[in-house]
Amino acid sequence: MNSKSRTKIAAYAAALTLALLPASNTMAQSDDFGVWTTIDAKKKLTDKLQLGIEGELRTVDGVSEIDRRAMGVSISYKFTKWLKADVGYVYIDSYNEKETKLKGYAGEDASGTPVFNYNVDHEYWEKRDRFYIGATADWKVGRLKFSLRERLQYQYTHSALVYEDKYVYTPADRDDPFSPVALDEDASKSDAELKEGKHSTLLRSRLTVKWDIKDCKIEPFASVELFTRTDEWCGHDKLRYRIGAEYKIDKKNDLSIYYLYQDNHSSSSPAGHAIGVGYSFEL
Repeated sequence: MNSKSRTKIAAYAAALTLALLPASNTMAQSDDFGVWTTIDAKKKLTDKLQLGIEGELRTVDGVSEIDRRAMGVSISYKFTKWLKADVGYVYIDSYNEKETKLKGYAGEDASGTPVFNYNVDHEYWEKRDRFYIGATADWKVGRLKFSLRERLQYQYTHSALVYEDKYVYTPADRDDPFSPVALDEDASKSDAELKEGKHSTLLRSRLTVKWDIKDCKIEPFASVELFTRTDEWCGHDKLRYRIGAEYKIDKKNDLSIYYLYQDNHSSSSPAGHAIGVGYSFEL
């Protein structure tokens, strides 16, 4: 690849990065950082029908803690050169870290001073079953390849037994409520709380653009994905931005690496940055 081509690639990547940066100021906040890794195996059953199996592992705090483990299976059918549909199932183990919840007024202590309480939920693993159906349309403009994927997703989050410590604090401790004030009747009680299972449905809309560079195995790409709750209206749930490149090792093996930023709005998951690595192969 000559220097002129490398300059074009750098300019294109920079332009896409600027174009896809979210407008909100959440990018400037201190967000989580992790590594997302996926491995994807595909097997053609017929000329139009394909089976896919995918495994995923996500970390937070760099690579110090596992945040999610997932395994999925899918079937896709290619109607035309530009349109395909797929259905799939994903089993997910998601880690919930320790969480502190400030509560309200709890009464008065022996001296008549108002006291308030807070709870600390212990960390736990949350199990999810996810089912989806979707369609992807592809088209090309010059050497740019566009794809739009629409996916309707249903997810059931299983109930979980979570241990909870209860503390109290006085108004003087509001600036540092995590140094508990021990009251005889409320001091550091530990209870098991059952978190009920819950259902959710999402519409996931993802637009991707790839640059097909002539005589080059590296294909830069960028995408933006919008998550919209369909079971309760709260605007979009989150936005996910990616920019990276795919490398075609040979006809059956591909490697991708990308940078990702996730901007959560109503979702309980934290916003954050990630470096992603994916490997895909055909059987």
